[in-house]
Amino acid sequence: MFGITYDCWKAVCDMYFDFKRIKKNSLKAYLQWFPLSKLTSKEKQFLKSEQFFLSYIQNGAFVMLPEMMHRTKNFLQKSDGSFRDSSLVAPILYLVLQAIGKEVSMKYVSQRNEDVAVFYAGNYECMRPSYKQDYDDYFKEIYTNIEEYQYFIKTDITNFFAGINLDKLIKRIDDICNQDESEISQLQLNLYKELLSYCGNGKFPLIENSIASSYLATVIYLDGCDVSLFEYIESLQLFNKFKMVRYVDDLYILLASDGELDELQKVYSDIRREYSSILKEYGLALNSQKCCLKTVDKLNDELKKSLYDERFNSKKFEISTLYEEKVNDFLIELDMEMFLDYLTIEKYNMIIEKCFTIEGIEFTPNEVFNYYVYEENSIFKDEEIISWILSLIKMDISFISLDPKRLTVMLLATENENVIKAFLNELFARYKVGKWNSYDTTIAINYLIQRGFCHADLLSVLHETCPALYYYYEKYCQISFVKSMSDDEIRGYYKIIGDDMKTFYLYFMYLMEREKNNNMQAFAYFKNFFDRVTAWFSCHEENRKFKIGKLYQEKYLKSFYDSVPGSSDVIKKAHTLRNENPVSHASAKLLDGDSTSRDLYDSIEQMKQLLKQYYEMKFK
Repeated sequence: MFGITYDCWKAVCDMYFDFKRIKKNSLKAYLQWFPLSKLTSKEKQFLKSEQFFLSYIQNGAFVMLPEMMHRTKNFLQKSDGSFRDSSLVAPILYLVLQAIGKEVSMKYVSQRNEDVAVFYAGNYECMRPSYKQDYDDYFKEIYTNIEEYQYFIKTDITNFFAGINLDKLIKRIDDICNQDESEISQLQLNLYKELLSYCGNGKFPLIENSIASSYLATVIYLDGCDVSLFEYIESLQLFNKFKMVRYVDDLYILLASDGELDELQKVYSDIRREYSSILKEYGLALNSQKCCLKTVDKLNDELKKSLYDERFNSKKFEISTLYEEKVNDFLIELDMEMFLDYLTIEKYNMIIEKCFTIEGIEFTPNEVFNYYVYEENSIFKDEEIISWILSLIKMDISFISLDPKRLTVMLLATENENVIKAFLNELFARYKVGKWNSYDTTIAINYLIQRGFCHADLLSVLHETCPALYYYYEKYCQISFVKSMSDDEIRGYYKIIGDDMKTFYLYFMYLMEREKNNNMQAFAYFKNFFDRVTAWFSCHEENRKFKIGKLYQEKYLKSFYDSVPGSSDVIKKAHTLRNENPVSHASAKLLDGDSTSRDLYDSIEQMKQLLKQYYEMKFK
């Protein structure tokens, strides 16, 4: 149904199941990936088997299992402390999305000039699931032959993922992939749009560690933007040469010019205005505060390097030897700031900048802090450092919300019972007095991930404050999600429906329209789904080939379901609503406002129960 081949499905599964490509500890570090760490070797073989693919993926049958279609909001933060509009999706749905991205990547040909290099988080060509290698390659691309350029322009896009227009994205895929012959069917394009919208709650989905999201947004959606911008700069004929290097929404334009910096300010303004105008056509906007024109010797001030060691005075040093006293300074500064004033994200970042910077060394402060948190965190077992951390917790635990992932890892790295107990006590105290908020949820999630979700009381709080997130834990993190796929009723339907993609399509579209609160459309799709499943029931009972014929008519349906008590009233109501629904009937009486959305969804629930009762009576 979604145009995914078995080879593609298996390749995507292998990408996430092979510990040579992605470490198990990496899977455990992210909420979206955590369920994959629970899989046994046998379960991995089952999920990537042709049997599973044919039963659930090829025909789209997975859409009928709620455990495979679950999605909720995730709690990802920006560098300024605010929350991203991000989604958390069921593991199977996540793998399906990655497979769709892979299929599109094999058909889409970028229209960019060869002097435009583009990178995104992961790599479909090399089947790399994480961003690090490609982020490193991005830096290398910028620094390759850098001596040939004198200047660079840095640009950034405001709220990039949230600004992506799904209609324009799908049109771009259609225009490029289907310009000579049909590579991706119109049905599949429509399904891609609907599924992306569903995962993103009506928008383009920002999903943690999703190659598909990053690829579609970067390589495809910004393709036309980059083509237009390159052609504009080329038309100026003001530079000896230039090169564009993109990583997702960050774009660097390297310029070779004999002119002085002041002389280039006007052309910089012209380029920025043109880029802004191009982006507007795509529903995007430049982040002017992050745009600049500078000489190439200032590149290191703008770029975030991805190395963990550095040569200094012709000697190679590890970070620990250069900054070993800086962690203590960092904690003291935090303590002083919190004691004297309120600690904001701006002040927090300034403290990191101050404490982890050494003149003449190219490490960024965040790189150094990451090293200590993730690579050399035994330093947090030092008694003096533990005392400062304990002081911070008792003063105000909310400081962790400024940087929940790193600071939670830091606390746990102490392996100190007093620190961890104080941390949890403060967290529970906020819950008891009704001060629990999204930042506390973020802190709790990061703690639970680091501890493998081993804390019953904290999980109870999560259950109370964020039920959809708790459902994600219960179904996918507490146990293997393969064990949660146990809806016997739906599996029974599969045996009767077989691989009838049209049936699953109708149910999928019902789900999509319901999510968008398009109630009349949702009812129309479900009524068609009900009629088609009924036809399958009928053909299965009579052991004949599938045929719709007149099986959808009210008279026949009443006769077919007459063994189920109350079925006649259910069918009569459903047909009355169908005949009044402007989506399926010209009378369009529903437009008069006599019926409500509750009437529509009550009828849907009654039809669901009728299918269930009949199945249990005749086929179980």
